[in-house]
Amino acid sequence: MMNPTERVVAAIDGREPDRVPVFSYYLDFGPVQEVLGKSFLGSSKLLLNPVSAFFLNRWGRRLKKILTDPISTMMWRKSIEAAAALGFDCVNGLYDQSFMVWDAKTFARFTGSLYDIVDDGHGNTWYMYRGPAITSPAAFDEWPHFPDPDALAQDTYRFYREMMSLYGDDICVMAQASFGIHETMQWSLGFEKFPVYVRREPALIKKFIALLEELTMKTNMAAMDAGVKVIFNGDDFAFKTGPMMNPKTCDELFGPSYRRITKAVHDRGGRVLLHSCGDNTLMFDYFIDWGFDGGHAYENTSNVDIEHEKRVHGDRFTIVGGVGVDYILTARSTEEEVVEEVKRLLRVCAPGGRFLIGPVHDHPDMDLSKIRLMVSAAKEYGKYPLSL
Repeated sequence: MMNPTERVVAAIDGREPDRVPVFSYYLDFGPVQEVLGKSFLGSSKLLLNPVSAFFLNRWGRRLKKILTDPISTMMWRKSIEAAAALGFDCVNGLYDQSFMVWDAKTFARFTGSLYDIVDDGHGNTWYMYRGPAITSPAAFDEWPHFPDPDALAQDTYRFYREMMSLYGDDICVMAQASFGIHETMQWSLGFEKFPVYVRREPALIKKFIALLEELTMKTNMAAMDAGVKVIFNGDDFAFKTGPMMNPKTCDELFGPSYRRITKAVHDRGGRVLLHSCGDNTLMFDYFIDWGFDGGHAYENTSNVDIEHEKRVHGDRFTIVGGVGVDYILTARSTEEEVVEEVKRLLRVCAPGGRFLIGPVHDHPDMDLSKIRLMVSAAKEYGKYPLSL
């Protein structure tokens, strides 16, 4: 029997392993606590109260290293631990140190975007995008919070070295320690202004892309130094109906960076996947050309046709995900519906390998019993040779 990493790598490479690997996107704190037990550190009450507001409004930005980073690191560690405990073969082991407390109502990313601090509906702290913090080329040059790429890489190495030591035998830990070049620029410059800057401020765009490429490259290499075999980069390029930007423009802007990023992973014998929300039908050929071995998420709520993509790109591009979090993995679905959806996806996507079955995204409303059922059904019916 293959170990989890062998199983995942074989599937990504287009071979049929002993069974279809079961993939976990990073788990929200609600499902994690159901598996591992409650923790006050993730509670929204820790931040959303008058006493905390007094301190956060005055010193929140100074507390990143001593408060925000340790709490977020604990949350990402527990997400990996919970995925292993649930029996997944692999997990997007996110390590996100980009957040700081801006004030009592606001998170900011070190790359220049602002978020409302909210409750996720289950008593846990979460965030909702508010808008850009970088409002001009001058503001980009003056932004004081961009991270030191080498220091971030060192932190990344320490995190994944620990995760590989603790869980590497039980689950294939996929590494993501930075966010996508395209999506980060949208968040930081604003969805409305970003395309304007693309045309009117090419120097700004070039500098920002170079910075984000360096962050991605160095954190990817640090994770591989720690023993990670599969890199999981994320960059949202599409709405539910299609690309946010002309695909040719995306290729001109971001293709060179991503070709270098994927080449660096492949040169070290690794595999690299891309998470990208929405309907990427017009982007998949570019993702393949950029060097990605596969993609997540094939959201069922978008217009992407997973059966079509298996036929057209399934011999070159591994499909990851497919199981909806809008209904199938919630308390509203029946057990029969979960099993039948798993079997349908296995019939469509599993032949010939290049398929990792799992949720299309994270969501705090995912029902733990349905997650467990998805995992067990995938293991039962996903054995090769398939007999569905």
